[in-house]
Amino acid sequence: MLAAAALVVATATPASADPTGYFIWDSDPDAWPTAGHSGTWYQPDLFSVHEFPEKRNQIRIYGETPGGGQDYLSIELWRNDGQRIGEGHYTDQPVRVVYWSYGWVDEGADFDVEHIAYDADGRIREFDGAVEHHYRDQPDTTFRAKISYRR
Repeated sequence: MLAAAALVVATATPASADPTGYFIWDSDPDAWPTAGHSGTWYQPDLFSVHEFPEKRNQIRIYGETPGGGQDYLSIELWRNDGQRIGEGHYTDQPVRVVYWSYGWVDEGADFDVEHIAYDADGRIREFDGAVEHHYRDQPDTTFRAKISYRR
């Protein structure tokens, strides 16, 4: 899972007081809503990772191109049981991918949280993970993402 050559990136990040990280994603030609597109954001001011306890402990990864506009991608992860997401491998869980205002929820998605850490206020300070999302379980519809975030 998630072994696509385009996403083979070391998850180690240098120790630094400044925010660092990357948000890399790609998709198959028939993946919805990304339809074969891909993207990379290296500057932490172009993407963020937040948790929303009021939305069943959803974690949202959000990135956009410089200048904003409609060119953005959002990945929303949550557990079927509504519990907080911790480190581990999650199978057959809901994941929503939104691209250019179009979205699709894969109720049977997989995601890994390799590392997650919170600050004193309970906000996500560090996150390393990967996501695999499918459109209607059809061939050539896989969306993949790799995220490393430090703030």
